[in-house]
Amino acid sequence: MGRAFRLGLFIVSTLLVLAAGVFLVGEKQLLFTKTYRLGAEFRNVVGLDVGAEVRVGGIQMGSVKSITLPDDTKGKLLVSMDMDNVTKNIVRQDSVATIKTEGMLGSQYVDITFGTEKSPAVENGGTIKGEAPVDITEAALSVSNQVKATAASFQEVADGLKENFFLKGYFKRRGYSDEGDLKKDAIAKVPSQRAEKVFDYDAKDIFDKPDNAKLKHEKSLDEAGKYLEQGKFKQVVISATDAVGDSKTAIDLTLARAKVVRDYLVQHFKFDDRNVKIVGLGKSDKVGANSTVEVRIYQ
Repeated sequence: MGRAFRLGLFIVSTLLVLAAGVFLVGEKQLLFTKTYRLGAEFRNVVGLDVGAEVRVGGIQMGSVKSITLPDDTKGKLLVSMDMDNVTKNIVRQDSVATIKTEGMLGSQYVDITFGTEKSPAVENGGTIKGEAPVDITEAALSVSNQVKATAASFQEVADGLKENFFLKGYFKRRGYSDEGDLKKDAIAKVPSQRAEKVFDYDAKDIFDKPDNAKLKHEKSLDEAGKYLEQGKFKQVVISATDAVGDSKTAIDLTLARAKVVRDYLVQHFKFDDRNVKIVGLGKSDKVGANSTVEVRIYQ
């Protein structure tokens, strides 16, 4: 095989490859097909480029020729497309153009729906309705918000289960669901000034057992509740003492009892509870003293 022959073969092969490339590109851009011009208006084209595919029924039947900005802020972008003539019987004036994405992160293309038989055919240079594309950022934000909402809902369920456990199990005996809940309205000590009125209760008369904070005779507290409804107070401090137990256990128990009494009064009587505080005094320093609860009212 001579050198001239090999050179000629190389040139012919190169020309064939080039011709095939031109044919493929031309076919994609409809260079060898009879076309008509079709427009669609959008508020946002989300990265759509000139030369992008236009599909009808999922099949490429056109390409984006140009994208034109509106004359003012009230207008819409005009996407002009070259469409294969064979789509004239399918694309009608009630067809809708939507910008879609190939996969999750692929390129954008225009998808056009079939029109209806009763709708007029589109003319060369005609315009159809454009439907707003999905913004990936907004979609991601929406998913994020849904995840947060789901997490919040899950937390509510978890709190409900926790509260249910609190009512039925170990925490029920202590009178609170967690330490943060217990200390929400707590103050360090009883105010030094004299209380205008004091409602004094023996713990055994209002609680179920000596070592818990479950109310048994809560109606005994109604007198204090009715007095608070009159609104004649500047501050209310509910304190509790315990006759037995070590210091830590006694403080926890008395604080829980003060909170349970506060919750009952707030839930069953109408008054401003912002200045109603609780104190757990722990074990009483008085010999032979009973476990007590006091509702101190300051004016």
